[in-house]
Amino acid sequence: MAATEPSPPNDLHLPTIQPTKFKDWVVVVTGAAAGIGRETAHHFAAQGAQLILLDINESGLKETQSLIQASGGKADTRKCDVSDEPDVNAAIAWTISTYARIDVLANLAGIYGFQPLTEYSSELYHRHISVNVNGSFFLTRAVLPHMQKAGFGRIIHTSSTTYADPKPGLSAYVMSKAAVVGLVRSAAVEAGPGVTVNAVMPGLIDTEEMRSKDGYEGIREKILENRAVKRDGKPIDVARTIAFLASPEAGFMTGQVVNCSGGETFSF
Repeated sequence: MAATEPSPPNDLHLPTIQPTKFKDWVVVVTGAAAGIGRETAHHFAAQGAQLILLDINESGLKETQSLIQASGGKADTRKCDVSDEPDVNAAIAWTISTYARIDVLANLAGIYGFQPLTEYSSELYHRHISVNVNGSFFLTRAVLPHMQKAGFGRIIHTSSTTYADPKPGLSAYVMSKAAVVGLVRSAAVEAGPGVTVNAVMPGLIDTEEMRSKDGYEGIREKILENRAVKRDGKPIDVARTIAFLASPEAGFMTGQVVNCSGGETFSF
């Protein structure tokens, strides 16, 4: 099974970077120390945004910051555990006091783990809820008043295709990502003029973390067999989807869950 996409017929079909697309926008990215979060931060920075990078992994944050700055981008960092309410409130307050506004929140912090439902430890269950659900709620609640005051904002969370197509051993993860959809739809109807709230639903994405998990190759092969776009999903695929939802062009989209899985699953 081919795992790479065929080359486009010509350069007209290649993705492009617009260096001033998000010029001087203040973009907060959580989970920015690695993987999809790092790629999303790079993608916004390459298009002129001021990045605020949040994660519990300080060394990873500094590495992301260095990579962005080496490419001519602008990035600031702050250690933040999204499951900790005071930590979230302090990080958002610091961002506002330093940069005066937040245009985009791209929440990519999350955890993912396997355990059969009947053996699921309470500790692992509560960790999923704390990071994936509580973190999304705390962040939304913290940034929303500032966006409402400004009359503009984009809040983008991550759900998962496992919500539409659950797999064994993922009960707490699937439950937490379903809750994110509920938050997105509820927040969208309260957000007010100029502020949108959406979610991206990635499929299996090829990251270092995913490759390190037991059984990854077997899962990957099965998904590639059924996926409509016959290649691995890459972090940049998710980053581009997030950037679209953040853009002025997506101003009429809110309360939506955008499937970014190459046709691995279909959702409504």
